[in-house]
Amino acid sequence: MDRRIILGISGNIGAGKTTLVESLARHFGWEFYREPAEENPYLKLYYREPERWGLHSQIYFLTNRFEEELRLSRLGRSYILDRTIYEDGEVFARIALAEEEYKTYLKLYRLALKYLPKPDIIIYLKAPIDVLLKRIKKRKRQEEDLISYDYLERLNEAYEEWLKGFRKVPVVIYNAEEDVLERLEEFIGFVENCLKSLTG
Repeated sequence: MDRRIILGISGNIGAGKTTLVESLARHFGWEFYREPAEENPYLKLYYREPERWGLHSQIYFLTNRFEEELRLSRLGRSYILDRTIYEDGEVFARIALAEEEYKTYLKLYRLALKYLPKPDIIIYLKAPIDVLLKRIKKRKRQEEDLISYDYLERLNEAYEEWLKGFRKVPVVIYNAEEDVLERLEEFIGFVENCLKSLTG
């Protein structure tokens, strides 16, 4: 494509975003943002004591994403996002933070939005909770040991609510119940068709 494209890959924990983003970046020759879940020093603490460490963890994700997306946006090249800033602010922080904390967080989130370009399109990977939990256990990330079925269910519900009212960027839903990496060529074709729709 002649113009720069910003593609967002979104979805719950365990949907398959990160490895998929890296595969797409290799295929298209694009830059990409990888969410730093394993580097977040507050994440495991958050899963143990969400009321105490929720704000710390969400601020870490938001500031890291803002800094890296701002860098990518200045390169003038196409890139892919492993989750979008909208999910940080309107899905994860929404369920992680108490009311007053969330009000404070939203000020920073809305300020960040003013400086970042919008993705051209977001592809939402949708999968049942049992599938998500199975994938999370299979990849054996230490910080994810405490993720529960109930937590994933709350996130799924928050995602469904978010999708109903989200109008900032076009969103396409992709069924990720089966391992997308095992059908990578099919998914790449799906993405290519989505991108073609942008240039019409």
